[in-house]
Amino acid sequence: MLRVVYIELWRFLRALTRYPLELLGGVLGAGVGFALFFSGVRYLAGPALFGERLEALVVSLIAWSLAFSLLSHTASNLAEEALAGLLEQLALTRPGLLGVVLVRALLSLLQIGLLVIPIVLAILLTSGAQLNFPPLTLLPLGTLAFGSLGLGLVLGGLALVYKRVGQLLGLLQFLFLGLFLVRFEALAWPWNALGYLLPMTPSVAALRLLLGRSEAPGWDLLLLAGINALAYLALGIGFFQRAIRRARQQGTLGTY
Repeated sequence: MLRVVYIELWRFLRALTRYPLELLGGVLGAGVGFALFFSGVRYLAGPALFGERLEALVVSLIAWSLAFSLLSHTASNLAEEALAGLLEQLALTRPGLLGVVLVRALLSLLQIGLLVIPIVLAILLTSGAQLNFPPLTLLPLGTLAFGSLGLGLVLGGLALVYKRVGQLLGLLQFLFLGLFLVRFEALAWPWNALGYLLPMTPSVAALRLLLGRSEAPGWDLLLLAGINALAYLALGIGFFQRAIRRARQQGTLGTY
């Protein structure tokens, strides 16, 4: 397994140095998009539009950028491998297709970190928000990453069976944006409790408290975020394994 990690890390570094404009284009595109968003809103509605909700909005946008990048990476990567006809070869490796996908998903955190950090700086500069980053932030960020990985495996399983999931990714992009913008912690019971059952919502709520309001979330919220992330990760792993079996039964694992 360590050899697979080494090979995939070398592959990632080679792809990063071979196609630097892809990373640069993603950073510039996202940074300019957020800059235009905040500039346009402030021009149309005035600087006092967001008020105290500015930090909460900024944290939600940052969490959405990170989560959707992780979520879409697995499905996009599998679609590219299917197009190149390499899925069957990956399935015959010693760790199996699931092992390779998990290793690549963990290594993708490096690439997504390189992409998200400039985006965060662009959002802070254009919005004027002030965020704090205490060490405790690593906990909800970790649960957000695991929850995103679980849903990414679900999309990856769909990519194995149906091959093309580009339109579904576009739909989920706006769905998760709306989901992350809703403050379920501010809703009345039972909607706040039901909202925490949705993917990654407890992690986003904890990040809003830590980064936006400089308040430490309760351990009950952090525990709920961990349970939520592990539940969706287990769901993703189970769904992905079932998708592999179905693709093999249909004889479509090596075809596009």
